[in-house]
Amino acid sequence: MKGLAFGLMLSAAVVASSPARAQDGAVWLDGITVIGTRTEVSVQDNPASVTVIDQQQLERRAPESIAEMLRDVPGVEVVDSSAAGMKRLRIRGESSARVTILVDGQEMTDHSTFGTPILIDPSNVERIDVVRGPASVLYGAKAIGGVINIITKRGSEKPVELELGGAYYSGTKGKQGWAALSGTINSLDYRISGTLADHEDRKVPSGRYTSTGRLDGTSFDSDDLYLHLGHTFGAANNHYLALKVEQNRLTTENWTDPESLVFPITDFRIDLPQRDRQKIGVYYDGKNLGPVLRNVHVDAFYQTIDRLFMNEVVMRPTPAAPNRSVTVTSTSDDQIVNFGGTIQADFQFHPDHETIVGAHYLSDGLDTAKTSSTISRGFPFPVPPTLGDDRDKAFIRTASAFAQNTWSFAQDFKLATGIRYHHIETELDETTSATRTPQSNSEGQVVTSASLVYTGIQDTTLRAHYAEGYITPTLLQLFTDTAAGRGTNTYGNPNLDTETSRSYEIGARYNADGLALDLAGFYTTAKDYITTVRCGTGPACPAGALAAEYIYDNVDAATTFGIELMAEYAVPGTAFTPYVSGAWTRRKLEFQRFDTYNSNTPELSGRIGVRYDTVISGFNLWTDLFVRTASGVKLSSWNETASAVDTDTLSGWTTLNFAFGGPLTADESATFAVHLNNLTDEEYRSSFDELPGIGRSVEVSARVKF
Repeated sequence: MKGLAFGLMLSAAVVASSPARAQDGAVWLDGITVIGTRTEVSVQDNPASVTVIDQQQLERRAPESIAEMLRDVPGVEVVDSSAAGMKRLRIRGESSARVTILVDGQEMTDHSTFGTPILIDPSNVERIDVVRGPASVLYGAKAIGGVINIITKRGSEKPVELELGGAYYSGTKGKQGWAALSGTINSLDYRISGTLADHEDRKVPSGRYTSTGRLDGTSFDSDDLYLHLGHTFGAANNHYLALKVEQNRLTTENWTDPESLVFPITDFRIDLPQRDRQKIGVYYDGKNLGPVLRNVHVDAFYQTIDRLFMNEVVMRPTPAAPNRSVTVTSTSDDQIVNFGGTIQADFQFHPDHETIVGAHYLSDGLDTAKTSSTISRGFPFPVPPTLGDDRDKAFIRTASAFAQNTWSFAQDFKLATGIRYHHIETELDETTSATRTPQSNSEGQVVTSASLVYTGIQDTTLRAHYAEGYITPTLLQLFTDTAAGRGTNTYGNPNLDTETSRSYEIGARYNADGLALDLAGFYTTAKDYITTVRCGTGPACPAGALAAEYIYDNVDAATTFGIELMAEYAVPGTAFTPYVSGAWTRRKLEFQRFDTYNSNTPELSGRIGVRYDTVISGFNLWTDLFVRTASGVKLSSWNETASAVDTDTLSGWTTLNFAFGGPLTADESATFAVHLNNLTDEEYRSSFDELPGIGRSVEVSARVKF
């Protein structure tokens, strides 16, 4: 393996209220989730490839981001590219832009080529559900790679509970603190919380990327506010109404790999001084309403994202202009406005059939104001600066209806079939660009899914699953022109098609006698990927465009296949549980001019270790010792003047982590954790999407509830 990454983790947690795991089965297969089916079903019997990170797992760690909690899920990779504090996730090699991020079932959008960053305070998260592979029938656009649903906390069971916590990360000299007040009084539950985080430049070994031991442009800070109000009502307490309000603010710098600078560029800087998200959501759930209409779910939300992007490129003198330097400065001041909702009803028209029907609406708007200036300095004569100022206002409005029927037939078989119809309208409402005029387009999209589950073998579930996915072009790709980055224009293309995919899976799960196993194989094809091509080689660019400029086009495709594994065995008569999780993935990118398996996706990745989980004098003791590894990656791209370029990345680290805690009184508890990290290579980058690693570091966290 190239770029072997080692992780050694030793942790211990003592919590009086959480008993040791039962020896006859695995909690992670017994857990109930709605991800993958939109109905409550255990992970064991779920037809899709799903993973659940529950509250116990979240409390045993103190991650600085939600993304870090999912690093060891098979097929999932953390994307930590350039902008610190804005981690994203890839699933089965698909880019972050092709992964749907939901918060309490409601979508977060981004309208960038990078994908949606997961900017949710970990201290407010109850659980994280993940489905790997296409899931557009149940969850709509962008679900080609998969879906991540982050469920936020309700009020605690006690009338009043105060939670205080803090963490220190030596790798960034980062400080994080949070406080929450929550509880349940009669039929009302509540939670209000706040978090502050401040991180300085990331620590790396002196050498390739820095001579000071700190990576310039990797500092960030954030703050969060959260409010939840819930009301349970009805004669059987089977109705629940909730209001949730969220605010997240982030300021971050951006790191530039010095090896990426090519002549004549001498400096490339990006700054993201603002990325603010505000959201208000309302939710209703009715359970066990009758023999035919079983459950009803309704939600609605309004969300705004305000962001400011600044980019500066400095170019040295060239042979054509030996005494002149050029500075190009670009800004983008954006506001994204989302509102919409979902209604779903669960029916049981026949004892052998469970049917869900629903409708979804999302209005996704982008208002962007872009400026650019080009300033030339030097001799023999002054050149007036070139200034640009453009504004676009555009929308994507999606209305969809979906249905899924699960049929229990023969004995121990369940066949689920689903369909979703999307009606998509895209509109450029306002523009100051001389090359475009306001316009609108509409189209329909149908996606289907089917799965077969067999439970006739004791403690075993066999499954086969087919699913389709799609992603509509972003408003940036459709309508917006930009000069950021390479200094040349990239033009929007309103005639882009949706990206689509098809995936086939087979899998097996076993859970008995201390052995738990989840094994899946998959094969996915995707087409009409959107990328940029030079003007003159694809769609027509606006009049006056230069041959060196770019436009978006549907030209690329991909084929991905692999095997994913999670397994553990509770050794009888002991508190030890050895385990392994990992994936073997092969991904072929199909470009206009060539195909390649160098797709920035590790062929092998995983984790192997042993846990110790027991109860001593009424305290729960938990330890974990593991090795994490990933093969090196290569990325081939076409620079349009030469041949494919291959680049290797390196990875490798060891980690020592321990935690402990216990009750202060019968209703109070505290936990304390320490993580020690030691980089084994000169620097750590598991992919081209990840910042260089944090060398030797210490992370300390503490939490108290009373």
